[in-house]
Amino acid sequence: MQSKLTEFLYQNIIAFLVISLFTFLNPGEGVPFIGNMIWLQIGAVSLCYLLFGYKIFLGALIAVIFTSHGFGFDLSRIYNISEMFEHFVGAFSPLCAIISMRFFKLSNFFEDSKLVFQHLIFLGILTAFYNTILTFFVYSYFEIKSDGSLVEPFSFIKNYLLGDILGSLIVLFFAALVIVPGIRYFAPKHVPSEDKIK
Repeated sequence: MQSKLTEFLYQNIIAFLVISLFTFLNPGEGVPFIGNMIWLQIGAVSLCYLLFGYKIFLGALIAVIFTSHGFGFDLSRIYNISEMFEHFVGAFSPLCAIISMRFFKLSNFFEDSKLVFQHLIFLGILTAFYNTILTFFVYSYFEIKSDGSLVEPFSFIKNYLLGDILGSLIVLFFAALVIVPGIRYFAPKHVPSEDKIK
């Protein structure tokens, strides 16, 4: 029991650190209603789910919340419903994409402990789609711009979708080409495989 708890904490801490690192490496800062041309955080969350499975949801959510506040967490902002929903969407949409792909039997991400690039591409696009649509719903339902206008759907979806796709694919391909081979070389017992992300 204690070893499972230790493993759970270990995986969530690693997920927190990985997501935080990629968020701070992100070129530029995400702007509400406009987005970011490359949003690495969504790819980092996807990567952590592929490495550790759904068990890291808590670590991913905490990382998304804390990195959005620059680690200077302001308790008064916890009451901003749209912001909290946006954080939840950022942590949940990659998991939702993986679950959808499994439910419809669209792919396996690993074949004999080797990543399948075509499935990573589809995962990146589907994750970006879920994140964009759910974030658009949160903003259009809860937020009004400072000038009193509503969110413009075409511009919002175009900017967020492009940034999320690029961010997801950059991180996932970096993982496939650098991180997974590094794990295979330095810690072969911990190489990601299909049974670890179920």
